[in-house]
Amino acid sequence: MVQLTRTSGFIAAAAIVAAIAFPFIRRDYQTFLRGGPSYAPQNIRGYIIVLVLSLFRGEEKGLAIYEPLPEKRTWLPELPQRAGDRPKTTSHIIQRQLDQYPDPDFVLKALKATVIPRVQARHTDKTHLALSKFEFHAEAIFVRPEIAIDDPKHIPSHDTVRRTKREIAHMHDYHDCTLHLALAAQDAKQVLQKGWGQRHPLAGPGMPGPPTEWTFLYAPRTEEEVKVVETIIEASIAYMTNAAKPVELVQ
Repeated sequence: MVQLTRTSGFIAAAAIVAAIAFPFIRRDYQTFLRGGPSYAPQNIRGYIIVLVLSLFRGEEKGLAIYEPLPEKRTWLPELPQRAGDRPKTTSHIIQRQLDQYPDPDFVLKALKATVIPRVQARHTDKTHLALSKFEFHAEAIFVRPEIAIDDPKHIPSHDTVRRTKREIAHMHDYHDCTLHLALAAQDAKQVLQKGWGQRHPLAGPGMPGPPTEWTFLYAPRTEEEVKVVETIIEASIAYMTNAAKPVELVQ
């Protein structure tokens, strides 16, 4: 009788917990689906994958994490402060914006299938375009396969290049027009300080994801913000290919 009472109590407690948690899980699952295509399939299986990986997520806006990294050079010029507050972003590991979306007409005119190819076209000697290794639906800029990356004297960022599988940058222009890219530590610090982005939640020492330098950029909303974003992509290419000089603001 005592055992039956305990079992009944456990079932009742589990039912209460499930009833309380269900609305949150349902909302979070809908947020996951609104995030659009990614490396996780858009179904319950993909959501479970995201939930498990989210157990390892770290903070995304702290600057101290960059100090121990050996690369102290910068490629970015001084950036302007991004206007307004940071956008709200997803609470799980597939990074997307939840507000401050660019105008749909502006997306078609100035962002979709435009930004990444335009920047890459300036660096065809060192880069090429292919589908992202991280976001299977995004066109990405890569370090060309014939460029050696296993000699730190040749490319100091070789470990970053290896961990991103040579991927430099991609834009989610099939969804919210945010971006992911690799930046030198000091450049990533400036991007975060000026409000243009935040770190990937699985990026950091000992984390099971991309390198610490893997950075999330918010979607550009104006022509002026597109110029800043292109400048940041230029700095990403410069870092990943060991360019000798810093970049200038795109005009």
